[in-house]
Amino acid sequence: MNSSIGIDSHRVAVYYQTQYDSSLAPNSPYGHYVSPLPLIAFITHLMLAAFHINFDDVSVHLNDFVPEAPYFDQMWADIAVMQSTGTKLIGMLGGAAPGTYTCLTPQYFDTYYPVLAGYITKYNIDGLDLDVEQDTDLGVIVQLITQLRNDFGDDFIITAAPVASALIEGANLSGFDYVALDATIGHEVAWYNAQFYSGFGTFFPDDLYLEIVNYGSPVTRIDPSRLVATTLTNPAAGSGFVDIDSIVSSVQSLAGMQNFEFGGVAGWEYFNSLPGGDEQPYLWAQTMRDTMEQLMTNQTQLANLKSSSRRSRVWAT
Repeated sequence: MNSSIGIDSHRVAVYYQTQYDSSLAPNSPYGHYVSPLPLIAFITHLMLAAFHINFDDVSVHLNDFVPEAPYFDQMWADIAVMQSTGTKLIGMLGGAAPGTYTCLTPQYFDTYYPVLAGYITKYNIDGLDLDVEQDTDLGVIVQLITQLRNDFGDDFIITAAPVASALIEGANLSGFDYVALDATIGHEVAWYNAQFYSGFGTFFPDDLYLEIVNYGSPVTRIDPSRLVATTLTNPAAGSGFVDIDSIVSSVQSLAGMQNFEFGGVAGWEYFNSLPGGDEQPYLWAQTMRDTMEQLMTNQTQLANLKSSSRRSRVWAT
């Protein structure tokens, strides 16, 4: 694992969907390749987007190509280097393109799931992020999560990416209730990459984040260590962009709360992240990493102070 950031809390994740930036001069046969290598030591998780299951030919595509296409050769090599340093690779399954989760309904599961599982094994993918943006039955997701756990073991990371409002049973793109999902099989979902943009919530101010972690009864609430706030890294990525200083402000506010275990932040997406833009897109992740490190330093100092205070009281008696 990265030595500087905790992988089970205060996560810094980046979605990586644009592997070639058409706005820059080509540096490869396929255009201007955007390497994820500058993210080493700045992120805990690289979210590779987006895997789709195709109904007609029983295939899996990564965006527009099959994963083994030469188009991705350099990317897979770079990702292997990142994994060797401790960065975890999570494949995002689904997204805005419909159809993937239709292929995983009970009548088709045994046909399409093995193709997906084969790629997980072939490319040493550490986990899957379930981004369900089509009307899907809860049972389909439960079956998928159960099968992934059975096939890939306890270390396989399973996350979900609902719009933020879905976690308080508001506007939802998935068709099933995430509160019910968490009650049914939440012990297998490492965390939620909630989308705080596009009209489904904002991360600044931090009211919705707090509303989510306080929603429902204390028994059923999502612990803040399991809630990662996904924000846009550039206004060109969609509506609801929040500048990086405001994100840092919310992170500091949330993690500074008494006994508050903060799940982390994720950025959609990498290639043109501000403030560095397409020339230095890693600066967003570097800023988030620096923010997390300072928070953890503060928490350690607070814990040490409390421990010292307790020892002083014991000696005084």
